[in-house]
Amino acid sequence: MNNSGKHQSLLSLKRSRGIIFFLLSLLSLNHLLLPRAASAEGLGGYLEFNYSDSATKTEDQTGETTKIKSGTFNQIYNLSFQKTIYPNIFLNTGGIFSQDTTRSDTDGDITTSSITNMRPFVDLTLRNQTFLIGGRYNIREEKTTGTDLRAITNVNENYDAIFGWDPEGLPSIDLRYERSNLYDRDRLSRDTVTDFVSMTARYMPEYGPLQGLDIQYQPSYRKLQDKLDDIVTTTLSQNGRVTYSDTFFNRRVSLFTSYNVAHTETEVTTSTQTGEVSTQLFPFSGLSAIDDTPSSDALSLNSALIDGNLTQNAGINIGVPPFSGNTDQRNIGLDFAAATEVNNIFIWVDRELPAAIANAFKWDVYTSPDNRTWTFLATIPAASFGPFQNRFDINFSNVTTRYIKVVTIPLTTADTIGVTGDFSDILVTEIQAFLKTPAGTSGKHVKDSRTNSIYNLDVRTRILDVPILYYEFSYFFTKAASVPSDFTLSNGFSLTHSFSSVISTQARVAREDVVQNKENGVNYLYNASVTARPLKTLTHTLNYSGISEELGGEKSTTNSVFLNNIAELYKGLNVNLNGGASLETKDTGEKTTNTIYSVGSGIVPHRRVTIDLYYSSADTKQTGAGQEDSTDVTKRGTFSVSYKPFDTVYLFVSFETIKTSDKTSDLQNYGVNWAPFPDGSLQCAFSYNESLTSDGDKIRLINPNIRWNISSKTFLDLSTQFLKSEAVTQKSDSVVSSATFRTVF
Repeated sequence: MNNSGKHQSLLSLKRSRGIIFFLLSLLSLNHLLLPRAASAEGLGGYLEFNYSDSATKTEDQTGETTKIKSGTFNQIYNLSFQKTIYPNIFLNTGGIFSQDTTRSDTDGDITTSSITNMRPFVDLTLRNQTFLIGGRYNIREEKTTGTDLRAITNVNENYDAIFGWDPEGLPSIDLRYERSNLYDRDRLSRDTVTDFVSMTARYMPEYGPLQGLDIQYQPSYRKLQDKLDDIVTTTLSQNGRVTYSDTFFNRRVSLFTSYNVAHTETEVTTSTQTGEVSTQLFPFSGLSAIDDTPSSDALSLNSALIDGNLTQNAGINIGVPPFSGNTDQRNIGLDFAAATEVNNIFIWVDRELPAAIANAFKWDVYTSPDNRTWTFLATIPAASFGPFQNRFDINFSNVTTRYIKVVTIPLTTADTIGVTGDFSDILVTEIQAFLKTPAGTSGKHVKDSRTNSIYNLDVRTRILDVPILYYEFSYFFTKAASVPSDFTLSNGFSLTHSFSSVISTQARVAREDVVQNKENGVNYLYNASVTARPLKTLTHTLNYSGISEELGGEKSTTNSVFLNNIAELYKGLNVNLNGGASLETKDTGEKTTNTIYSVGSGIVPHRRVTIDLYYSSADTKQTGAGQEDSTDVTKRGTFSVSYKPFDTVYLFVSFETIKTSDKTSDLQNYGVNWAPFPDGSLQCAFSYNESLTSDGDKIRLINPNIRWNISSKTFLDLSTQFLKSEAVTQKSDSVVSSATFRTVF
């Protein structure tokens, strides 16, 4: 290390010692001067120190080995002060200082790096039952240094102001102003200023003749200045929504109607031919699903994905699942209501991620015209993440589609080796879509105006009480910029009837008249089910469904029949048997036949023992349309046993076989968890997990852990992970040890 590097390290060490001494002094004063009664006000905070050491040896199939050793020291100091200045005026201020210092040794090549963060803030609020006025300022500086690296300091400075007014019986108003400055200290890689002004006005009477009416108006203005590329983008958006719901004629008729209109004006001014212009797209709905068949399964509605809240959990976790947890792929998508051009998607999460963790995610992009059949578009091996903005930036080639989604698998334990932190929870909060265009192709001054509107009407009328018969009418209309209007007009009947306490039935038939992209179509939908419960412990359900579609002269018909049986033969012995078939035919002569059946059993011979058995078979055949006949068969069988001999010991073993037309794969999982003294101040835990596959892959994880709860606010945690993985291409052994001390005051 040269003299300059030594000098910088000495300064960093002195600075860290000074901060430690200062905060420990505050901690001492806090304990001496402040009353010990629990209170939300006053001086508070926490100190946390973490040291982790990892050693990994990797050997590839040629016998070449790589040894990597690293040590990381992480220190966090948090200080906060809360005070009620006046009965309705509240002050909240404080800050966080953190520093990560890492030393790595790769086959004798030593590198060092350091990341230092400072995040002071102040928040002042005046509020009562009717109004709220507040202001907030925060700044974050992140300095990165390292061997052979130029020191980089990124800064994110934010100003926020809010005014809220919510009088009883009158419309509520929420006004917000935000300014964000994002730049590096030398203004070499980024320098942007964003101003955002928004208002939300809402009128929703809780009683009176207008009860059931909900009116919302949301105008917003955003100005983004990219000072490096000299691009100014302004966006004026106006969104209006009116909904009304009520029941009539002694609740025999229910009505719901809504009208949404969104108008967006975008103006781009630039004096150069470099850089990009990014235009945000506003979808009709957010969608999600957790399954391993991304090319065929429909996504379900998930409004939390597009509610504008970038920090609230939307119900999708891409972190490390628990042992034997759900590892199916996470599907996150959008419905634009009409075909829309898009080439960029943001996936927001609820936390910051180190580069090694963010780069472990691979993203597959799919498109669909109907949310039933999905077409693979591209794979993004590693999307950029941050800084300061907790989002994955997923770029792909331009595509025009109504539905789009990104698919990823959750993080694995192997992905986290050598990275400090717990990554069991990485929660998706929002998905956003954009269309990026080169500034040079946009011209020096470009304006764009778009108006989209959606109208929906649902009326449900109860005709008969026995059997229960409803007439259902719905109308759905969409008008998007630059594309023809689409609508769906539906008329249907639904019936529910119980013949006895044992047998009941449900049925529905409907006709849909549709217009899509100036093409007329007619759909007929029909389904029926019969449920028999001869015993409280025995249920049989027979389902039939079908749809006949015609659009633009093309016809297709799909019919399916499924039988589901659930029985509790004895207490602690459950069995389910399900099976069915579906047939899809097109006027081109193409036929697709799917046959599915499964059998499963849950056995609890003792309150501490659980046995699960499952077998399924799925057979897909495609014929006709001048194509070569094809058959895909997937058979899966699983057997698992969990045993809890004591409250502190948990044993688990599972075997799984998956057979397809191409290959057969076997997977074995073994696990042991032991946690003696779970209620004591000194807690110990030990876990052993091992996975074996028929392809020769083997993963073994051993994790002992000790936690000493020194007091209710202070703990010391010591942990070690031994990870050994073997595959055809390489073998690796890793040992990661960590120590964490945290105290709250």
